[in-house]
Amino acid sequence: MSDMSRASKIEELDRAFVEMARFFISHWLEEEELISPKQFILLRVLHQKGRSTVSELATILKQSNSATTIALNRLVKAGYIDRVRDELDRRVVWVTLSQKAVPMLEGLLCQRRALVGKLLENLSDEELEQFTYFLRKMKQCM
Repeated sequence: MSDMSRASKIEELDRAFVEMARFFISHWLEEEELISPKQFILLRVLHQKGRSTVSELATILKQSNSATTIALNRLVKAGYIDRVRDELDRRVVWVTLSQKAVPMLEGLLCQRRALVGKLLENLSDEELEQFTYFLRKMKQCM
């Protein structure tokens, strides 16, 4: 494959990713207006980890502690995040999902899986396995 051909294929793939992202956001979080996509990612990380510190979240999200704190403050104000001081070391503050956040987040995750299923419904089982394989292979470069 020539360099020009590869470059045009990469450009085509980039356009496809952008179109899928627009479709996904316009049919999912934006309609809900509960939380932003970035807030969803933060909540999902907490859902997976159980609890975390601000600095741990910032590292995972690849953003500054201050940007993470701002996002957390908004989620605390909305009632989706609880902050709890560590009983052994009062300097440590743990961030957890609130009881209000869990059903909301699980509902969004369910909606998201349904939407992903819709996006992939034209793929055969074999194509879906290949697609997943290629995405995982791409992730290794991150």
